[in-house]
Amino acid sequence: MANLDTFNTALPSGLSTNHEEIALDVMLHTAVTAPYKGSVPVVSSENKNPRVHMDTLPAPVATGTLEGAAQTGGGDLFADVGDYVAQAQEWTAQGSITTWQEAHNSAVDATYEGTISKISKILSRNIEHTLVSDQDKTTDVQGVTAGVTEGLGSFTDPTNTNFAADYRTKTDSVFTGATADITDAALDALIASIYGEGGEYENLTLLAWPKLRSAIVYNTTRNAGTASKVDYNVDGVGTIPYNVEMMDTAYGKMNMINSNPQTGSESFALGYIYDPKYLSLHQIWGERIYTDLPFDGGKKVLSGSYFASHGCQGANRLGKIDATS
Repeated sequence: MANLDTFNTALPSGLSTNHEEIALDVMLHTAVTAPYKGSVPVVSSENKNPRVHMDTLPAPVATGTLEGAAQTGGGDLFADVGDYVAQAQEWTAQGSITTWQEAHNSAVDATYEGTISKISKILSRNIEHTLVSDQDKTTDVQGVTAGVTEGLGSFTDPTNTNFAADYRTKTDSVFTGATADITDAALDALIASIYGEGGEYENLTLLAWPKLRSAIVYNTTRNAGTASKVDYNVDGVGTIPYNVEMMDTAYGKMNMINSNPQTGSESFALGYIYDPKYLSLHQIWGERIYTDLPFDGGKKVLSGSYFASHGCQGANRLGKIDATS
């Protein structure tokens, strides 16, 4: 694949990369290596600490209105607005290739183009690993401490004080029991808790690690098929194959996507339930591969970089399955 040796920072895709060929590589790696990152909206940012605001509705009432009653006694509708202050992180990946490596044919793509692709893939995997991790955010101190963004595992911690109490993930939205107990009822209870916070139809996604996916299929099977196929369904109406992409739940459809098993810290069965509209990546710059670095003693040196912060507009709209046995 040919690569131009020019640099630009504005592409229609929203990615900031060296050239279109790298942009296409990044998109491919994101789909395969970084499924969570690929599902979250990306917004342009020029702030390393963007504020994400969140709001809620009052409890519904059934009170009638008296004829002629005054309509001017409403209170402040925005008294409970909360905000989350995100922290940007820069991810980098470096590598080089020697002229000797390029000169030999082998099964490994040890070429200039292959080096660019490999750095891009390493960078993509590192970003995904961070975004789905349990790490808390760390404020950057110029020249002293690198800024670290907050991971999805930390967002879904009900004790997370980065959010006001009303906007933390609810205890009922987190499952920590045994994999054998991940049943229809348990899944419906989780989704009901999330639904109760949003109060609207959710476009939910379940990012599932392999053990969780298998546990859901095994525990909710209605009619076991042959050894090569297991019929699966959450609500008991119809069947769908083992390779589940969409689940019927008591609260509508939920997409199930595979995680990258090399990311995260799964012990038994891990998964996150989320509506992508409540999450965001505040991108200062997208994936860049710097290819114009100095030629160092027969080596071509390259560097990749991505700079963004992970934001959440209400952790109470998120859920987690983290089975302990």
